[in-house]
Amino acid sequence: MTKKFREAIINCEEASVVKDIAQELAKTKVNPIDVIQNDLVLAMKEVGDRFERGEYFLTHLMLAGEAMEAATDVLTRNLKEEGRKTLENAARKARKVVIGTVKGDIHDIGKNMVALLLRANSYNVFDLGKDVNPKNFVDEAEKVKADVIALSALLTVTRPFQADVINLLKERGIRERFKVLVGGGPTTADWAESIGADGWAADASETVKLIKRLFPD
Repeated sequence: MTKKFREAIINCEEASVVKDIAQELAKTKVNPIDVIQNDLVLAMKEVGDRFERGEYFLTHLMLAGEAMEAATDVLTRNLKEEGRKTLENAARKARKVVIGTVKGDIHDIGKNMVALLLRANSYNVFDLGKDVNPKNFVDEAEKVKADVIALSALLTVTRPFQADVINLLKERGIRERFKVLVGGGPTTADWAESIGADGWAADASETVKLIKRLFPD
């Protein structure tokens, strides 16, 4: 049954299909914590690997992400307190990424791809959406104790707001707490260096690789 569950996610079956399998699993003696931490995580990693190899596309990531959320909801529904604490502890150990498209910019396809691929690689993602004020990025990063702040900009006129986030971190005296990454059409490695960012990535796959280099553990 767990093999069927893994394959359904890897094959990017509809969320309703994966949910039905999860409900079948929930009726058995299988430990839901094991299913989530092993089968679900490994399946999502395979989806992410296939995306990086060019075998899967954004649609596949979206389907797998929806299936993951549906399955997790079913498997955690009847967890006892001890089980919930186990999952919470695992989530706390995962690297946390606050991501969003900067103020004045309503383009989010690229940002959504990054968020989906990060989740597929077991990162704890806090997606603030689009047209996000610099203060909101910083407030959320402090609130969740993030490791990374990822800033997307698709317009040249909104690109400076990436620098504003970094400047606000400096003003608050907390710049060193976070790795700040930038990306988007008008951005480059030179731009990232000029504003004091910790890195630049051209696409979703490169973002994941960059974070893995920054946090090799």
